[in-house]
Amino acid sequence: MIITVALNPAVDLTLEVDHFQLADTNRVHAVRQDIGGKGINVARSLKALGYEALACGFAPGVRGRQIEDQLLDGGIGCDFIYIPGDVRTNITILDRANHSHTQLALPGPTLPRSAIAQLTEHLRRRVRVSTWLVLAGSIPPPGDPSVYVELIRMAAEHGGRSALDADGPVVEAVLASDVRPSLLKMNDHELARLLHLNIESEAEALGAARRVRERGVLNVVVTLGSDGAVAVTEHGEYRVSAPRIDVVSAVGAGDAFLSGLMYGLVKTGNWETALPIASAAGGAACLEPGTLPCSGEAVWRLRPSVVVERIHEVSAAR
Repeated sequence: MIITVALNPAVDLTLEVDHFQLADTNRVHAVRQDIGGKGINVARSLKALGYEALACGFAPGVRGRQIEDQLLDGGIGCDFIYIPGDVRTNITILDRANHSHTQLALPGPTLPRSAIAQLTEHLRRRVRVSTWLVLAGSIPPPGDPSVYVELIRMAAEHGGRSALDADGPVVEAVLASDVRPSLLKMNDHELARLLHLNIESEAEALGAARRVRERGVLNVVVTLGSDGAVAVTEHGEYRVSAPRIDVVSAVGAGDAFLSGLMYGLVKTGNWETALPIASAAGGAACLEPGTLPCSGEAVWRLRPSVVVERIHEVSAAR
């Protein structure tokens, strides 16, 4: 079973312009609005792949309930905790000319003191030996990363596994604790911020991933945009190509990649099978406007074009 945790769900507003210019007037040619936040995106992409995950987390205010209703309408099971406040809005400015995007991410509502304990208890009742707990995205104010530490610990205590997809400060806090996720997925920019270095090549990404694995994370996967991904795992190191596509929007591609990876690992337990699905899912998400989930048809169409190469065996993490 895969449980996705959305601590800070969002409404994603995507604005398309021809050429984005700073400090100038930009004419918007298209607008779309989608439900979002990493945990929500992962659950929706898993559904597109044919897997019914359980979406958990917080549902702030009226729009939080609307997000829950939309997920239920899409056939995705939910177990949200209602909290006061309102769902944040993420604004993405998509530059059509060069396919770049600029994101403005709002912080979200302030969590009540009792909310984390309530969520942990909800999840504790659901985690089993076969469960993957997907912890993805930002933490609403006060932004204490210890919530991820406690959820990783709880999953391990119940024999479950955890996948973490978050930015540098959150990962730093986890690595400073006494727990480790079963899988850490980051992009090259996030990994660079974590280790306070520049990553400009596949070799540098591999070296950085190895450094994280030496700190006790069994499996580290780093996405490199159009250059694919690298994975340093308990079974070996891999380089993964990216499908060649005409990008519509790269927003949410990392979430789709994680969905494909989770799908493949749950279904097969094999990295060489899971990684092509992950890369194809990330590519398929780039074919969709806004933050729409990847199309299952596109994932299976793109998967044969993805090449996974084993670099060498890896010994157990120290």
